[in-house]
Amino acid sequence: MSSRPSPLDLVADVAAICVEPTPAADRAAAVLQRIGEAIPLEAAALSTFDPVEGRHFTVAEVGYSDPVLSYLNDGFVNEDPAFLTMRFRNPRPLRWCDIPNYRNMFSAHEVFIPGGFAEGSTTCLFTRDGRYTGALHLSSDSPLPISDSAVETLIALQRVIAPVMDAMRPPVGHTWTDLLEEAGEAALMTADRRLVTLPGLRRDKWLADDSPLAAELLASAEGAVHGFAWVSPTGRCHEVRRTRLAAGVLVTLREAAAPYRLSPREVQVLTLVATGLGNPDIGLALSLSPRTVATHVEHILAKLGCATRVAAASKAVAEEIVPLPPTTPLLVRT
Repeated sequence: MSSRPSPLDLVADVAAICVEPTPAADRAAAVLQRIGEAIPLEAAALSTFDPVEGRHFTVAEVGYSDPVLSYLNDGFVNEDPAFLTMRFRNPRPLRWCDIPNYRNMFSAHEVFIPGGFAEGSTTCLFTRDGRYTGALHLSSDSPLPISDSAVETLIALQRVIAPVMDAMRPPVGHTWTDLLEEAGEAALMTADRRLVTLPGLRRDKWLADDSPLAAELLASAEGAVHGFAWVSPTGRCHEVRRTRLAAGVLVTLREAAAPYRLSPREVQVLTLVATGLGNPDIGLALSLSPRTVATHVEHILAKLGCATRVAAASKAVAEEIVPLPPTTPLLVRT
């Protein structure tokens, strides 16, 4: 009896991966790895579709250059005749060999072949109720196409993988462009308190695992989506935004001036005021004299138009200038 894995083994393994209690981005990467063990390929990618913006965004990939990956999410899904056929007419996965003269069409001739590939396939992903959620792209440097049996396996995987891409969609009323607008760095915070890198997005400085901001985010309340201003160790002010997704919380960071023309030092003082610290303790935390702290507090009250520290702290929390305080109700010492 042969011990060679059957296509059903691949489908069963991918199905098991897709329901694991791990972040969607991790599941997507594991799906690509498992498919690569069963189907010959040099590159693979999973993209999610944002129905509001009508754009695709990569969730996991391996082996593609940035230009090819960018084309897969833009020109290919918008203009390639084979892809449009799969998405809107017949969802059966297509290989290059299935399309007459495909090697001389724009996608293959101008992008994929110069990118080092000689064959490939795409599978459009649909949920059980027929919603399109994204695409699975496979590419090979061999001119030999994947087998007919592999195509049948990809058909079986369409509805298995589709919900994972669904979990990466932005919330209703938002688009990926909105969420990532001008972001210098971004990461996905998972339910198990980890920051996960998203394909094509930086996470190499202030959102790196060993950064003070990462530690602050991971110590925040579970599932918190409160934004705030944050001052980096270099003294620059940044805007931190958090948006809940089905797969976790998207964290974005961009350098930006604080609201109300607050200086970086005033942001630091206000953040500690909102935690309930008095001037002496704030001074110790920031290596400032109590008198200097008092001067900063006076400037903060004037800029925010508040008469008291309590009012300033409440306004700063409500307008997402500072993080949510670690304890509730908010207590502010005079």
